[in-house]
Amino acid sequence: MVRESMAKAASAPAFAREAFSEYHLYTLQRRTSVNDKQTKQIAFLTSERVPVEKRFVVEGQQFYYHNRQHPGSPIKDLVKVYYRFKNEERSGLGMPMPAGTVRVYQADSKGSVQFAGEDRIDHTPKDETLNVYTGNAFDVVCERKQVDFKVLSSDVYEMEFEITLRNHKDSPITVEVNEPIGGDWQMLSSSHRWTKTEAWAVSFSVPVQRDGSAVVKYRIRARW
Repeated sequence: MVRESMAKAASAPAFAREAFSEYHLYTLQRRTSVNDKQTKQIAFLTSERVPVEKRFVVEGQQFYYHNRQHPGSPIKDLVKVYYRFKNEERSGLGMPMPAGTVRVYQADSKGSVQFAGEDRIDHTPKDETLNVYTGNAFDVVCERKQVDFKVLSSDVYEMEFEITLRNHKDSPITVEVNEPIGGDWQMLSSSHRWTKTEAWAVSFSVPVQRDGSAVVKYRIRARW
């Protein structure tokens, strides 16, 4: 009976929520005390087994055409790490989340919980997706270079790019490579399947084996 009552208390929401105008009011459902000159944190929302997707993302830049400092050498890109989850009720969430800092902790090989990174989120309604950026990957390297450039006419150009990904982790990963493309463009060839994510961008989903590498090559024709 004691265990059952403790489980019910743990699963009960700590705060009651009320929609007010274009705001949300949160009321603590129990008493708490704060000593003189003390700062105290209270759990806002508790949920277990929330589905979380770890993402490795490379964001290309418009000015990454060539290495001005070292001609002929590739340009290094950051490989960013995100944790993505949906604020939905079936995952044990589903409460409008106020803006604030989200911290990510992870157990190490000895079972100790270590701080992995933090990010600040905006006010997030229920059923919306959150992407928490925790830093850059240490063991994943991305290098890019433009391997060809041709002027076909006064306003038509062809360009070819090469993106090399190297994974030094002990497990395979998938890297999301987002590339900006300017002008009125068309994809002529690509080593990997691509998705047009907006008028001026494409995305590649690139699997990379453990201690392995992968090379993305694509060629476009653009009119300005």
